[in-house]
Amino acid sequence: MKNRALKIICLNLGIALLNIVMFSKGLVGLAFTGGALSAALAVTVIVMSLVAFFYGNYVLLFSERKDPPVILLKGSELSKPEEYIASLREKRGRGVFDEEIDTAVEQINRMEDKDRALDSILEQFFTPQEITFTRFQNAINSVQAIFFNNVKKMINRMIIFDYKDYEKLQEKVRMSGYSTVSKTVDTQMSIYSEHITYVRSMVSMNEEILIKLDGLLLEISKLDDLDEAGLENMAAVQEINDLIKQTKYYKG
Repeated sequence: MKNRALKIICLNLGIALLNIVMFSKGLVGLAFTGGALSAALAVTVIVMSLVAFFYGNYVLLFSERKDPPVILLKGSELSKPEEYIASLREKRGRGVFDEEIDTAVEQINRMEDKDRALDSILEQFFTPQEITFTRFQNAINSVQAIFFNNVKKMINRMIIFDYKDYEKLQEKVRMSGYSTVSKTVDTQMSIYSEHITYVRSMVSMNEEILIKLDGLLLEISKLDDLDEAGLENMAAVQEINDLIKQTKYYKG
């Protein structure tokens, strides 16, 4: 900021001094009434001075101004499990969310294992054209969408989390004691605590989803013991219906 102001001052002083030199009678002495050549030069100097004034000031005022950094929520660009894992691991090592990141990566791997197991079991009992197969598969896909949307939310919270500022605030609290910190520090810490709690809640929610999928796997593995008439009443079908009903809750 100081360098820019100094450059603007120097530019405008230079333009003013140039005009003084060019139009002073004791120096160059240009004039609009001093003949064709003198008038032409005078007009040229005035025009160039105006151009230098407006263009130079514009460049110094705006081209060197740096816009604030834009936070790109890269979580919105993710689509494959390995992309989610890579994005999570990029944010590891800062201490705040390391444990949650490790758990989330483990959960993604478990989700992939369960997805393969569910596909394998379903294909043993149904063909893709059967309505029952479609119902199972649609429910599983819906649950997976909720699961990865939760991971995406976690990543976005980690992106907007200011780790350096959080560490500074923690140091202030340690130095002065929590009971004596200012209202501003207390408010800022509450905001960071909210981010941390939110990320942990997404991890907890995804764990619940994985547990429900374990229940689905268990029930689907019992299909040999049921006839067609009892299929609609089996616990696995009821579990699927519960998962679908809870979709709005998980997307909140």
